[in-house]
Amino acid sequence: MRQLLTLAMCFGMLSACNDTEQLIPTYEVRPQPFSLAVPMKGELEAAQATAIGVPSRRPMTIAWLEQEYTQVKKGQLVARFDAEQLSLDMRQEMLAIMLLEEDMKLNRENLSTAEKEVNVDKALVVKEFAFADEFSIDDLRVYSQLEIIENMQNKEYLGAKDEYLDWKKDSVVEQNTSAIDVIAIRKQGSQAKYDQLKLAMDTLEIRAPYDGMLVYEANWRGEKPAIGETVFPGRPIAKIPDMSAMQAKGYVLDKEAIDLAPGQTVSITLDAYPDQLFTGKVKEVSGFSRTISRNNPTKYFEVTVNIDDQTSDLLTPGRKLHASIQVSQNESRLTLPTQAIYSEQGVNFVFKQTGSEFIKQRIEIGQKNLFMVEVTEGLASGDVIALAYKELL
Repeated sequence: MRQLLTLAMCFGMLSACNDTEQLIPTYEVRPQPFSLAVPMKGELEAAQATAIGVPSRRPMTIAWLEQEYTQVKKGQLVARFDAEQLSLDMRQEMLAIMLLEEDMKLNRENLSTAEKEVNVDKALVVKEFAFADEFSIDDLRVYSQLEIIENMQNKEYLGAKDEYLDWKKDSVVEQNTSAIDVIAIRKQGSQAKYDQLKLAMDTLEIRAPYDGMLVYEANWRGEKPAIGETVFPGRPIAKIPDMSAMQAKGYVLDKEAIDLAPGQTVSITLDAYPDQLFTGKVKEVSGFSRTISRNNPTKYFEVTVNIDDQTSDLLTPGRKLHASIQVSQNESRLTLPTQAIYSEQGVNFVFKQTGSEFIKQRIEIGQKNLFMVEVTEGLASGDVIALAYKELL
């Protein structure tokens, strides 16, 4: 009886083990077609355009803008800048120039007065020299020796005083001349600022260089010019595109930008016309990712796409689009399902079947899509792995 009970327990344990093994789903690793498409969002733009920027070398505030995507004629007003701040700055610079001119005038008067005072003192010394020479007597029969020595010392004093007055004159001229030169330099700086402001006042209006569609230029954050915004020299605020050659400019999440390269095939759909499909090729991929919104830290790679069909009337600047970049298509690669991969401290691994057991096997992965992941190291064709069996962890 006891032996039968023991056999029954062993049989139950074996049955439980068999049930556990049957409950472990497995997958045989083998090469199979693998495709990878990277999503992109963006808008249409012209491949070539004439930029319209700030005409002066001063920051200027936008007071008025023509409606974007308007068909403009040559010479038509497209933007106007605010003159109030420029006018205030001009008055300030003009006042600074007038004050500097008064300072220069005052320094010149001080110099002239100081030179006159020195010249008067020098003339007096000359008279004193002449008087001393005229009444200089070195005869001991007439003057005592002490009086003769005093007369000689008086001449030496007059000579020293004359040298001091020469030094004083040179010093006064040098000091006042240096002060005048400094004021002149400051005046030149104020005059240059005034000239820049006057040029800005003369170029408050921007007009279209030729006929075309007006498109505003976004900055590095993706923001377009707006009324009240201050724009700086060198930044284009608008452009008139060449409509004969259109392209797509879009952004790809930096985490999804895997192996993007020029020449890859792109499928494009316009948000306004989702049933119309356009194709193209990747023209350029930015060398680094960046944010495209002030309040959003997410980084994107910028991608430019050449569009194959340029005859459609639907291709106009500014139209939003979604695209799919075909990085790889139906290439034979060693892949396995995403749910079969586990990660621990940055190391990827799977459970590889060895006989009746499953052992932890470290792997290196490559590209991946929504369902499959490429395995570059750690597994070979024909290996069997466990699928999503948490009890093995």
